[in-house]
Amino acid sequence: MSQSPPPSSALNTHQSGFQAYQQQFVNYLRDPRPELLADGLPPNASVYANLLQRKMDGSLCACFPITRSLLETGRWDNLVKLFIRNHHCQSPLYREIPDEFVDFLINAKPQLGLPDFMVDLAHFEWMELVLETANPTPDSYRSEESGDVLEDIPVLNPVLHLLRYRYPVQTITADDKDWQPGESSQEGTDPPVILAGLRDTAYRIHFIEVNTVTARLIELLQEGFRTGRNALIQLAIELHYPAPESILPFGEDILDQLVAQQIILGVKHES
Repeated sequence: MSQSPPPSSALNTHQSGFQAYQQQFVNYLRDPRPELLADGLPPNASVYANLLQRKMDGSLCACFPITRSLLETGRWDNLVKLFIRNHHCQSPLYREIPDEFVDFLINAKPQLGLPDFMVDLAHFEWMELVLETANPTPDSYRSEESGDVLEDIPVLNPVLHLLRYRYPVQTITADDKDWQPGESSQEGTDPPVILAGLRDTAYRIHFIEVNTVTARLIELLQEGFRTGRNALIQLAIELHYPAPESILPFGEDILDQLVAQQIILGVKHES
């Protein structure tokens, strides 16, 4: 004889109780203080909290080795704990934990007491992961083997980011005493440091320092100025050249340099 299903009110009560249990467990994992170990949670819940801490720590140490090395162990551990406790991740993907950590540092910086340069440094270290894992379409690499970078359409590297930092993050190392938190008297730069972060055709990551003029030329090419000549003429107008065409010999040298650095991968002919 078949049994009747439980009434919907009993199911709702059961679901409500299970959801409350889940929330209690999650709250404890995020902030594993003994006083939060509520009745009904497994006695070994601290094991799961430690596993979560180690998993997060492993991912973050791999992405931010210099940032980690510059902080004392206790201060780094506390930073990871604050990240777990206070940050509400927008993605469930393990790969995106470093993305969430950078977002946490940027938005929680006033409450974290970190030196100003450290957020720039962490972002710089994170960008290496961004460049390594970028997955552009094959079409974005297509260009002609030969052509005129001035008269044709330059093809920019599809894995390219222009980065601006207040500090020379590309020169900071884990052993650099000038950048120890609490001891650093370093000040930000004005104008900011500009880096072209890219992945070359051999899948190597590069961060190339560029000046403001070169950075603006790259931006104009990103904005869709079709030929190298068009972009350079616009650049000359913005720089208030009395005769915009006079920028072309100098500008062509810059374009050739961008080709050598694989910021530009080649050209397309105008249709």
